[in-house]
Amino acid sequence: MGRMRAGVLVMAMAVTVSSLAAQSPGRTFEAVSIKRNRTAVAASDTATTPGRLSLVNATMMSVVLRAFGVLRPQVVGAPEWLVSERYDILAVTGDGTALTDESRRAYLQNLLVERCGLTFHRETREIRVYSLVPSRTGHKLGTHAGSGEYSMRVQPADDGRVRLRSTRGNIPRLVEILSGQLGELVVDRTGLSGEYDFTLEWVPNANDSAAGASLFTAVAEQLGLRLESGKRPMEAVVIDRIERPTED
Repeated sequence: MGRMRAGVLVMAMAVTVSSLAAQSPGRTFEAVSIKRNRTAVAASDTATTPGRLSLVNATMMSVVLRAFGVLRPQVVGAPEWLVSERYDILAVTGDGTALTDESRRAYLQNLLVERCGLTFHRETREIRVYSLVPSRTGHKLGTHAGSGEYSMRVQPADDGRVRLRSTRGNIPRLVEILSGQLGELVVDRTGLSGEYDFTLEWVPNANDSAAGASLFTAVAEQLGLRLESGKRPMEAVVIDRIERPTED
């Protein structure tokens, strides 16, 4: 009986901690619409305007990553549908709040709790990471000068390669893109804090028929940077429970 009570208490604490971590006064969307996207199109789109967030053809995993400010290797216990199924989400704050990457996290955490029944906890785990560091001869990034709008776009090319074109780009965004392409966590150890113009071109592992450099080789040869593999203790978000979102 004592063990049963202890188990119930631990479960209650997990739910309470998860709810408290997600709930924050004034950080709940006033209205949310979620619909399953069955178009079988791989591309997704995110649009943020004052008081409004639109995610088109997005996985719920991408919502989790945005909600906690983590990368895919830092999420543990995710069911398969979290990555394979796609949704269209339209959410409004009701007060014209300008949403930044940081400020929208509490909103999205609340959305996951309310619409998906999310409970979670955090742990420190040994996770394989790639450290992005300068090569021994120095980086080859072109420092941006003058005007021009920020842009860092990854686009497939007709020849089977993938290209990242950067204007006024930065290293934090570069490591996010590299993490997404590798499916592994990449951390910044370059010491570079400027804005850079560059083009990175590589052949994905899945396309063996195309000619060109792998991502690892391209980063070294074209950017003068290296990806060093290792393990580090990192904070992980462990999903205890999550259900498909209720649609409306």
